[in-house]
Amino acid sequence: MDANDPTEQFIRKHRTDNVHAVALSPHPARMDMQYVLTQISGWQTAHIKIPSWAATNGIKYPKHLSLEQCTSQHIALYKASRIESILGKGIRMADITGGMGIDCFFISRHAARTCYNEMSAELCEKAKINFKVLGRPEIEVYCDNAENFIARQEPDSFDLLYLDPARRGDAGRKLISITDCQPDAAAMQNDMLRVSANVMVKLSPMLDISRALTELKHVSRVMIIGLEGECKEITLLIQRGFDGEPVIDAIDINADGTPGLPVSSVRSADHALNLPIADPACLEPGTFISEPSAPYMKSALFRTIAAQTGTALLHPDTHLFWRKTEPIRFPGRTFMIEGIIPFDKKSLASIIKTQANLSVRNFPESASQLQRRLKIRDGGSRYLIATTLSDSRRILLNLCKATLL
Repeated sequence: MDANDPTEQFIRKHRTDNVHAVALSPHPARMDMQYVLTQISGWQTAHIKIPSWAATNGIKYPKHLSLEQCTSQHIALYKASRIESILGKGIRMADITGGMGIDCFFISRHAARTCYNEMSAELCEKAKINFKVLGRPEIEVYCDNAENFIARQEPDSFDLLYLDPARRGDAGRKLISITDCQPDAAAMQNDMLRVSANVMVKLSPMLDISRALTELKHVSRVMIIGLEGECKEITLLIQRGFDGEPVIDAIDINADGTPGLPVSSVRSADHALNLPIADPACLEPGTFISEPSAPYMKSALFRTIAAQTGTALLHPDTHLFWRKTEPIRFPGRTFMIEGIIPFDKKSLASIIKTQANLSVRNFPESASQLQRRLKIRDGGSRYLIATTLSDSRRILLNLCKATLL
Protein backbone atom coordinates (compact mmCIF):
# COMPACT_ATOMS: atom_id res chain seq x y z
CA MET A 1 0.00 0.00 0.00
CA ASP A 2 1.30 3.48 -0.84
CA ALA A 3 1.31 6.55 1.40
CA ASN A 4 -1.84 7.92 -0.22
CA ASP A 5 -3.87 4.80 0.47
CA PRO A 6 -6.85 5.68 2.75
CA THR A 7 -6.02 2.84 5.14
CA GLU A 8 -2.40 3.99 5.54
CA GLN A 9 -3.55 7.58 6.01
CA PHE A 10 -6.01 6.44 8.70
CA ILE A 11 -3.23 4.52 10.47
CA ARG A 12 -0.86 7.51 10.47
CA LYS A 13 -3.64 9.83 11.69
CA HIS A 14 -4.54 7.58 14.64
CA ARG A 15 -1.27 5.86 15.51
CA THR A 16 -0.85 7.77 18.76
CA ASP A 17 -4.45 7.15 19.83
CA ASN A 18 -5.61 4.54 22.30
CA VAL A 19 -5.98 1.29 20.35
CA HIS A 20 -9.19 0.28 22.12
CA ALA A 21 -10.72 3.69 21.43
CA VAL A 22 -9.82 3.38 17.73
CA ALA A 23 -11.45 -0.07 17.61
CA LEU A 24 -14.73 1.37 18.90
CA SER A 25 -14.67 4.60 16.90
CA PRO A 26 -16.34 5.16 13.48
CA HIS A 27 -14.15 4.24 10.53
CA PRO A 28 -14.54 4.07 6.73
CA ALA A 29 -16.57 1.19 5.38
CA ARG A 30 -14.73 -1.93 4.19
CA MET A 31 -11.55 -0.93 6.03
CA ASP A 32 -9.67 -3.94 7.45
CA MET A 33 -9.73 -2.88 11.08
CA GLN A 34 -7.79 -5.93 12.29
CA TYR A 35 -4.91 -4.83 10.07
CA VAL A 36 -5.31 -1.21 11.17
CA LEU A 37 -5.25 -2.05 14.88
CA THR A 38 -2.22 -4.34 14.47
CA GLN A 39 -0.32 -1.56 12.71
CA ILE A 40 -1.25 1.09 15.28
CA SER A 41 -0.37 -1.18 18.20
CA GLY A 42 2.84 -2.20 16.45
CA TRP A 43 3.88 1.39 15.80
CA GLN A 44 3.29 2.31 19.45
CA THR A 45 5.53 -0.56 20.60
CA ALA A 46 8.18 0.25 17.99
CA HIS A 47 8.13 3.94 18.96
CA ILE A 48 9.60 2.90 22.31
CA LYS A 49 11.51 -0.25 21.39
CA ILE A 50 12.73 0.42 17.82
CA PRO A 51 12.49 4.20 17.33
CA SER A 52 14.33 4.31 14.00
CA TRP A 53 11.78 1.87 12.54
CA ALA A 54 8.85 3.82 13.98
CA ALA A 55 10.26 6.96 12.33
CA THR A 56 10.23 5.24 8.92
CA ASN A 57 6.98 5.32 6.94
CA GLY A 58 5.97 2.06 5.31
CA ILE A 59 7.08 -0.38 8.03
CA LYS A 60 4.70 -3.33 8.40
CA TYR A 61 4.20 -4.67 11.90
CA PRO A 62 3.26 -8.27 12.76
CA LYS A 63 1.14 -9.57 15.61
CA HIS A 64 2.00 -8.43 19.12
CA LEU A 65 3.97 -11.51 20.26
CA SER A 66 6.66 -11.03 17.59
CA LEU A 67 7.12 -7.42 18.69
CA GLU A 68 7.14 -8.39 22.36
CA GLN A 69 9.94 -10.90 21.78
CA CYS A 70 12.06 -8.86 19.38
CA THR A 71 15.32 -7.22 20.39
CA SER A 72 15.25 -3.54 21.28
CA GLN A 73 17.16 -1.14 19.04
CA HIS A 74 19.72 -0.19 21.69
CA ILE A 75 20.65 -3.82 22.34
CA ALA A 76 20.72 -4.71 18.64
CA LEU A 77 23.06 -1.78 17.93
CA TYR A 78 25.33 -2.83 20.78
CA LYS A 79 25.51 -6.45 19.58
CA ALA A 80 26.19 -5.35 16.00
CA SER A 81 29.12 -3.22 17.18
CA ARG A 82 30.48 -6.09 19.28
CA ILE A 83 30.24 -8.47 16.32
CA GLU A 84 32.25 -6.03 14.21
CA SER A 85 34.88 -5.65 16.94
CA ILE A 86 35.24 -9.45 17.27
CA LEU A 87 34.83 -10.63 13.65
CA GLY A 88 35.57 -7.48 11.67
CA LYS A 89 33.58 -5.63 9.02
CA GLY A 90 32.30 -7.16 5.79
CA ILE A 91 31.28 -10.57 7.14
CA ARG A 92 28.86 -13.00 5.51
CA MET A 93 26.01 -13.42 7.96
CA ALA A 94 22.77 -15.39 8.21
CA ASP A 95 20.03 -14.95 10.79
CA ILE A 96 18.39 -18.38 10.71
CA THR A 97 15.45 -17.50 13.02
CA GLY A 98 14.74 -14.05 11.62
CA GLY A 99 11.56 -13.07 13.48
CA MET A 100 10.91 -9.33 13.18
CA GLY A 101 14.38 -8.91 11.65
CA ILE A 102 15.69 -6.36 14.16
CA ASP A 103 19.00 -8.08 14.89
CA CYS A 104 19.38 -9.10 11.25
CA PHE A 105 18.88 -5.53 10.04
CA PHE A 106 21.35 -3.89 12.42
CA ILE A 107 24.01 -6.58 11.97
CA SER A 108 23.58 -6.31 8.18
CA ARG A 109 24.98 -2.79 8.27
CA HIS A 110 28.37 -4.33 9.15
CA ALA A 111 28.10 -7.23 6.68
CA ALA A 112 28.95 -7.81 3.03
CA ARG A 113 26.20 -10.39 2.65
CA THR A 114 23.13 -10.96 4.85
CA CYS A 115 20.55 -13.73 4.74
CA TYR A 116 17.32 -13.66 6.72
CA ASN A 117 15.57 -16.99 7.25
CA GLU A 118 12.23 -17.41 9.02
CA MET A 119 9.66 -20.22 8.98
CA SER A 120 6.67 -17.85 9.23
CA ALA A 121 5.51 -16.78 5.77
CA GLU A 122 3.84 -13.69 7.27
CA LEU A 123 7.06 -12.51 8.91
CA CYS A 124 9.04 -13.17 5.73
CA GLU A 125 6.62 -11.08 3.70
CA LYS A 126 6.85 -8.21 6.15
CA ALA A 127 10.64 -8.51 6.37
CA LYS A 128 10.99 -8.07 2.59
CA ILE A 129 8.92 -4.88 2.75
CA ASN A 130 10.65 -3.54 5.83
CA PHE A 131 14.20 -4.18 4.66
CA LYS A 132 13.39 -2.35 1.42
CA VAL A 133 11.90 0.73 3.07
CA LEU A 134 14.81 0.77 5.54
CA GLY A 135 17.29 0.91 2.67
CA ARG A 136 18.54 -2.70 2.86
CA PRO A 137 16.79 -4.39 -0.10
CA GLU A 138 19.87 -6.57 -0.69
CA ILE A 139 19.12 -8.71 2.39
CA GLU A 140 18.19 -12.16 1.07
CA VAL A 141 14.93 -13.47 2.54
CA TYR A 142 14.23 -17.21 2.87
CA CYS A 143 11.18 -18.96 4.30
CA ASP A 144 12.06 -22.28 5.92
CA ASN A 145 12.85 -23.79 9.29
CA ALA A 146 16.38 -23.32 10.61
CA GLU A 147 17.37 -26.97 10.22
CA ASN A 148 16.45 -27.07 6.52
CA PHE A 149 18.17 -23.75 5.85
CA ILE A 150 21.42 -25.06 7.38
CA ALA A 151 21.18 -28.40 5.56
CA ARG A 152 21.11 -26.62 2.17
CA GLN A 153 24.31 -24.63 2.78
CA GLU A 154 27.80 -25.51 1.63
CA PRO A 155 30.65 -25.70 4.17
CA ASP A 156 31.90 -22.26 5.24
CA SER A 157 29.13 -20.43 3.41
CA PHE A 158 29.05 -17.81 6.21
CA ASP A 159 31.27 -16.14 8.77
CA LEU A 160 28.45 -15.87 11.33
CA LEU A 161 25.18 -17.64 11.99
CA TYR A 162 22.79 -15.93 14.37
CA LEU A 163 19.80 -17.57 16.02
CA ASP A 164 17.24 -16.66 18.64
CA PRO A 165 15.44 -19.89 19.59
CA ALA A 166 11.81 -19.64 20.69
CA ARG A 167 11.78 -19.70 24.47
CA ARG A 168 8.13 -20.48 25.19
CA GLY A 169 6.72 -23.93 25.63
CA ASP A 170 3.18 -25.23 25.93
CA ALA A 171 0.63 -22.71 27.20
CA GLY A 172 3.23 -19.92 27.15
CA ARG A 173 5.53 -21.65 29.67
CA LYS A 174 8.92 -19.97 29.61
CA LEU A 175 11.85 -22.30 28.97
CA ILE A 176 15.35 -21.85 30.36
CA SER A 177 17.20 -24.88 28.98
CA ILE A 178 18.74 -24.68 25.52
CA THR A 179 17.55 -28.18 24.68
CA ASP A 180 13.93 -27.22 25.43
CA CYS A 181 13.98 -24.32 22.96
CA GLN A 182 13.12 -24.39 19.26
CA PRO A 183 15.29 -24.85 17.33
CA ASP A 184 17.58 -26.85 19.61
CA ALA A 185 20.95 -25.10 19.23
CA ALA A 186 22.75 -27.94 21.01
CA ALA A 187 21.44 -30.54 18.56
CA MET A 188 22.26 -28.31 15.57
CA GLN A 189 25.69 -27.20 16.77
CA ASN A 190 27.86 -29.48 14.59
CA ASP A 191 25.80 -28.73 11.48
CA MET A 192 25.99 -24.98 12.14
CA LEU A 193 29.75 -25.07 12.68
CA ARG A 194 30.11 -26.85 9.34
CA VAL A 195 28.44 -23.87 7.66
CA SER A 196 30.07 -21.10 9.70
CA ALA A 197 33.10 -20.83 11.99
CA ASN A 198 31.08 -18.58 14.32
CA VAL A 199 27.61 -19.02 15.77
CA MET A 200 25.84 -16.54 18.02
CA VAL A 201 22.90 -17.78 20.12
CA LYS A 202 20.55 -15.39 21.92
CA LEU A 203 19.05 -16.93 25.06
CA SER A 204 16.71 -16.11 27.92
CA PRO A 205 18.03 -13.87 30.73
CA MET A 206 16.71 -16.55 33.10
CA LEU A 207 19.17 -19.08 31.71
CA ASP A 208 21.61 -20.79 34.06
CA ILE A 209 24.96 -19.93 32.47
CA SER A 210 26.77 -22.95 33.93
CA ARG A 211 24.11 -25.23 32.49
CA ALA A 212 24.35 -23.56 29.09
CA LEU A 213 28.10 -24.17 29.01
CA THR A 214 27.51 -27.87 29.56
CA GLU A 215 24.88 -28.05 26.81
CA LEU A 216 26.93 -26.21 24.18
CA LYS A 217 30.54 -26.77 23.12
CA HIS A 218 33.19 -24.28 22.00
CA VAL A 219 31.60 -21.24 23.70
CA SER A 220 34.24 -18.51 23.64
CA ARG A 221 32.21 -15.61 25.02
CA VAL A 222 29.13 -15.09 27.19
CA MET A 223 27.57 -11.65 26.79
CA ILE A 224 25.08 -10.64 29.48
CA ILE A 225 23.22 -7.58 28.23
CA GLY A 226 20.91 -5.34 30.22
CA LEU A 227 18.85 -2.27 29.44
CA GLU A 228 18.16 0.37 32.10
CA GLY A 229 19.04 -2.00 34.92
CA GLU A 230 17.06 -5.02 33.68
CA CYS A 231 18.82 -8.12 32.36
CA LYS A 232 17.42 -8.60 28.86
CA GLU A 233 19.38 -11.41 27.25
CA ILE A 234 22.35 -13.75 27.38
CA THR A 235 24.15 -14.16 24.07
CA LEU A 236 26.70 -16.93 23.56
CA LEU A 237 29.40 -16.84 20.89
CA ILE A 238 30.42 -20.31 19.71
CA GLN A 239 33.65 -20.53 17.69
CA ARG A 240 34.76 -23.58 15.77
CA GLY A 241 37.69 -25.31 17.50
CA PHE A 242 37.64 -23.13 20.62
CA ASP A 243 38.39 -25.19 23.73
CA GLY A 244 39.44 -22.56 26.25
CA GLU A 245 37.65 -20.79 29.08
CA PRO A 246 34.90 -18.43 27.89
CA VAL A 247 35.08 -14.71 28.60
CA ILE A 248 32.12 -13.39 30.60
CA ASP A 249 31.04 -9.90 29.51
CA ALA A 250 28.40 -7.90 31.37
CA ILE A 251 27.00 -4.56 30.23
CA ASP A 252 24.00 -2.42 31.11
CA ILE A 253 22.85 -0.05 28.39
CA ASN A 254 21.45 3.32 29.42
CA ALA A 255 18.10 4.76 28.32
CA ASP A 256 19.85 6.91 25.68
CA GLY A 257 21.62 3.88 24.19
CA THR A 258 25.05 4.58 25.64
CA PRO A 259 26.75 1.57 27.25
CA GLY A 260 27.39 1.59 30.98
CA LEU A 261 30.57 0.37 32.64
CA PRO A 262 31.71 -2.89 30.98
CA VAL A 263 32.78 -5.72 33.29
CA SER A 264 34.68 -8.61 31.73
CA SER A 265 36.72 -11.59 32.92
CA VAL A 266 37.06 -15.34 32.81
CA ARG A 267 35.87 -17.23 35.88
CA SER A 268 39.33 -18.44 36.90
CA ALA A 269 40.79 -14.92 36.81
CA ASP A 270 37.88 -13.57 38.83
CA HIS A 271 38.21 -16.31 41.46
CA ALA A 272 41.96 -15.64 41.72
CA LEU A 273 41.35 -12.06 42.83
CA ASN A 274 41.18 -11.05 46.47
CA LEU A 275 37.65 -10.78 47.88
CA PRO A 276 37.77 -7.51 49.83
CA ILE A 277 35.36 -7.41 52.79
CA ALA A 278 34.47 -4.09 54.41
CA ASP A 279 35.13 -3.67 58.12
CA PRO A 280 31.67 -3.20 59.71
CA ALA A 281 33.16 -0.44 61.87
CA CYS A 282 33.80 1.60 58.70
CA LEU A 283 30.12 1.79 57.79
CA GLU A 284 29.15 5.26 58.88
CA PRO A 285 27.06 8.17 57.59
CA GLY A 286 28.63 9.90 54.62
CA THR A 287 30.20 6.76 53.17
CA PHE A 288 28.82 4.96 50.12
CA ILE A 289 27.02 1.74 49.24
CA SER A 290 26.70 0.51 45.64
CA GLU A 291 24.46 -2.23 44.27
CA PRO A 292 25.19 -3.85 40.88
CA SER A 293 22.34 -3.84 38.38
CA ALA A 294 20.87 -7.12 37.15
CA PRO A 295 23.28 -8.00 34.28
CA TYR A 296 26.31 -7.57 36.56
CA MET A 297 24.65 -9.61 39.30
CA LYS A 298 24.00 -12.33 36.70
CA SER A 299 27.70 -12.34 35.75
CA ALA A 300 28.76 -13.12 39.36
CA LEU A 301 32.05 -11.32 38.68
CA PHE A 302 31.99 -9.75 42.14
CA ARG A 303 35.75 -9.78 42.73
CA THR A 304 36.32 -8.15 39.34
CA ILE A 305 33.73 -5.47 40.12
CA ALA A 306 35.35 -4.74 43.49
CA ALA A 307 38.82 -4.49 41.92
CA GLN A 308 37.58 -2.33 39.05
CA THR A 309 35.72 0.13 41.30
CA GLY A 310 37.91 0.17 44.40
CA THR A 311 35.09 -1.13 46.61
CA ALA A 312 34.66 -3.85 49.24
CA LEU A 313 31.74 -6.21 49.88
CA LEU A 314 29.75 -6.04 53.11
CA HIS A 315 29.80 -9.85 53.38
CA PRO A 316 30.96 -12.68 51.06
CA ASP A 317 27.29 -13.40 50.29
CA THR A 318 26.02 -9.80 50.46
CA HIS A 319 26.48 -8.31 47.02
CA LEU A 320 26.57 -4.73 48.25
CA PHE A 321 29.78 -2.79 47.76
CA TRP A 322 31.15 -0.19 50.20
CA ARG A 323 33.57 2.63 49.64
CA LYS A 324 34.60 5.47 51.92
CA THR A 325 34.56 7.98 49.08
CA GLU A 326 32.12 8.02 46.20
CA PRO A 327 33.11 5.79 43.22
CA ILE A 328 33.51 7.75 40.01
CA ARG A 329 31.70 4.98 38.10
CA PHE A 330 29.92 1.86 39.26
CA PRO A 331 27.92 -0.71 37.27
CA GLY A 332 24.67 -0.10 39.11
CA ARG A 333 23.17 2.23 41.73
CA THR A 334 25.15 4.14 44.34
CA PHE A 335 23.75 5.46 47.64
CA MET A 336 25.10 7.53 50.47
CA ILE A 337 24.63 6.12 53.96
CA GLU A 338 22.48 8.39 56.12
CA GLY A 339 22.16 5.98 59.00
CA ILE A 340 22.58 2.39 60.17
CA ILE A 341 19.63 0.87 62.02
CA PRO A 342 20.30 -2.21 64.18
CA PHE A 343 17.75 -4.93 63.65
CA ASP A 344 16.15 -4.85 67.08
CA LYS A 345 12.69 -3.83 68.24
CA LYS A 346 13.75 -0.56 69.85
CA SER A 347 15.76 0.65 66.85
CA LEU A 348 13.16 -0.42 64.29
CA ALA A 349 10.45 1.60 66.05
CA SER A 350 11.75 4.75 64.34
CA ILE A 351 10.86 3.49 60.86
CA ILE A 352 7.55 1.72 61.48
CA LYS A 353 4.75 3.18 59.33
CA THR A 354 7.15 5.42 57.39
CA GLN A 355 7.66 5.57 53.62
CA ALA A 356 10.70 4.08 51.87
CA ASN A 357 11.91 1.94 48.98
CA LEU A 358 12.68 -1.30 50.82
CA SER A 359 14.84 -4.15 49.51
CA VAL A 360 16.83 -7.02 51.02
CA ARG A 361 20.25 -8.52 50.32
CA ASN A 362 21.40 -11.70 52.09
CA PHE A 363 18.59 -11.47 54.61
CA PRO A 364 16.26 -14.20 55.99
CA GLU A 365 13.02 -12.34 55.19
CA SER A 366 11.78 -11.24 51.78
CA ALA A 367 11.21 -7.56 51.06
CA SER A 368 7.41 -8.05 51.05
CA GLN A 369 7.48 -9.88 54.40
CA LEU A 370 9.59 -7.16 55.97
CA GLN A 371 7.48 -4.41 54.46
CA ARG A 372 4.33 -5.90 55.98
CA ARG A 373 5.98 -6.40 59.36
CA LEU A 374 7.27 -2.82 59.55
CA LYS A 375 4.14 -1.37 57.86
CA ILE A 376 6.28 0.61 55.45
CA ARG A 377 4.62 2.42 52.56
CA ASP A 378 6.42 2.00 49.25
CA GLY A 379 8.03 4.98 47.48
CA GLY A 380 9.63 8.30 48.31
CA SER A 381 13.28 9.36 48.24
CA ARG A 382 14.40 7.17 51.12
CA TYR A 383 15.97 3.75 50.52
CA LEU A 384 16.21 0.98 53.09
CA ILE A 385 18.23 -2.16 52.48
CA ALA A 386 18.03 -4.99 55.01
CA THR A 387 21.26 -6.95 54.96
CA THR A 388 23.84 -8.99 56.85
CA LEU A 389 27.35 -7.75 57.67
CA SER A 390 30.55 -9.80 57.79
CA ASP A 391 30.27 -10.08 61.59
CA SER A 392 26.81 -11.69 61.08
CA ARG A 393 24.90 -8.65 62.39
CA ARG A 394 21.64 -7.88 60.61
CA ILE A 395 20.97 -4.22 59.96
CA LEU A 396 18.90 -1.80 57.92
CA LEU A 397 20.91 0.64 55.82
CA ASN A 398 19.17 4.02 55.63
CA LEU A 399 20.25 5.46 52.27
CA CYS A 400 19.72 8.27 49.80
CA LYS A 401 20.59 8.17 46.11
CA ALA A 402 24.01 9.52 45.14
CA THR A 403 24.82 11.05 41.77
CA LEU A 404 28.17 9.81 40.47
CA LEU A 405 30.63 12.30 39.05
